[in-house]
Amino acid sequence: MTLRGVPWVLGLIARGQFKVLWVELHFRWYRSRWNARLQSDLARSPRPQIPKDTRIELQTEFPVAYKSPDHLVPWGTKYDNSTHGKFLLHMEELVQRTQPAGLRRSMDLGCSGGGLVHDLIRMGWVAVGLEGSDFSLKHGRAHWPALAGKHLFTCDIGKHFQVLDQGQPHTCDLITMWEVLEHIRTDELPTLFENIVRHLKPGGYFVASTTSEPDIHEGVDLHQTKMTNAEWRKWIAEKCPDLEWADLGLDYYQYVRYNQERSVLAYRRRSSGK
Repeated sequence: MTLRGVPWVLGLIARGQFKVLWVELHFRWYRSRWNARLQSDLARSPRPQIPKDTRIELQTEFPVAYKSPDHLVPWGTKYDNSTHGKFLLHMEELVQRTQPAGLRRSMDLGCSGGGLVHDLIRMGWVAVGLEGSDFSLKHGRAHWPALAGKHLFTCDIGKHFQVLDQGQPHTCDLITMWEVLEHIRTDELPTLFENIVRHLKPGGYFVASTTSEPDIHEGVDLHQTKMTNAEWRKWIAEKCPDLEWADLGLDYYQYVRYNQERSVLAYRRRSSGK
């Protein structure tokens, strides 16, 4: 835990929220242990690496989400660099049944410091991360100095965009959004999900955490769309017929990140004709 987490812990203690404190500390301990396990696994069994001439491009007319509260009041983009070894190894096991290493593709929307993208690259995935704020890019934070313009890009994901891989559409086996959905304006959700579906292979997975709670920093609520998990599932069922629910068999402490409600969405893109 960093020093910025101390006031948060003291606040939970002051409010008597000891159960919440236990859950949060357990999650962080579990994630840390699995991150160490992933590093050991990669050292013991290096994955086939992606081609050195891999060329990723981003096409967008909106390179930064200038009006987003996250850009105006940087928080997650300023501090976060999350990854989770358990989640990554679990998804590797699922995807490798249909796609060999070196050919697996992923995209992390709202990638912050790029930690998840960095680890997926080490696992042999052609991984891309898109971040709405340019804070990490400008400040050379986390993995941006090494991966900017190659695997990490800034982009307003609520607007139309296209990622290209060797000049062809970058269609993914896995797209993730950890603590991001609630930051998108409600009127931009249709375009966001058009982007998601367009970048998913048939059978590809979409995984996202959800919350209906506010997140206020410097007097600004960073959460622009507040829906419960059930409301999200209803919205997707009505608006996104190409997506079908998928049970990944993961519990909350195996998520990369979550916000208060510890809930997640997991979908697969339907195969053609279904």
